[in-house]
Amino acid sequence: MEEVKTTSVMKKVKSVPVVDVSLIVSVIALILAFIAGIIWFIIGWSTIYQISTIIISLEPQTADVVNSIAASITGMGALYLIIVWPILTFIGTFIITAIAILLYNYLAPRIGYIKLELE
Repeated sequence: MEEVKTTSVMKKVKSVPVVDVSLIVSVIALILAFIAGIIWFIIGWSTIYQISTIIISLEPQTADVVNSIAASITGMGALYLIIVWPILTFIGTFIITAIAILLYNYLAPRIGYIKLELE
């Protein structure tokens, strides 16, 4: 087997495309927030179910009220954690990433560029 020689080259990152990079970072953040939201919803639902079971066992006549409140909290939690939170994460990440890239594009020529070693 013949060994292939590779040479690496140092390249400067002179500018970063704001929208392209912000978009991909935001989509990644949205996916991670969606997955985390599902996990947190499951944990929260389990906790609410356990708490409501304890309350009902202590005071059985409150079962209807406790179940109604637990269902409302669960529904609102699902809506927020699985839909609203990932969307807000996408928007916030896009804005923060765009600001960071704009700052890099402004400051890099003045302070120094990031150098990458490429093969």
